[in-house]
Amino acid sequence: MSRKYLLIIEIVWIITGILCIAAGIRSVLVHGYSNRILILALMAIISFLFAWVRHKQRKKS
Repeated sequence: MSRKYLLIIEIVWIITGILCIAAGIRSVLVHGYSNRILILALMAIISFLFAWVRHKQRKKS
C-alpha cells in the first residue's frame, strides 16, 4: 500500500478516535454516567491504536 493511502487511513483513525471522545463527553453531559461512556472510550482507544499501527507501517515503507 502506498504511503499516501496509509496516511489517509491514519488520519481517518485519528478523527474517529476524537469523535468517540467527543461523543463520550457529550453522553456524560446529557445523560450522566452510563455504560455508553465505557464503550465509546474503548472505541477511542482502539482507534488510536490502529492509527499508531498505521503510523508505524508508513514509517517502515
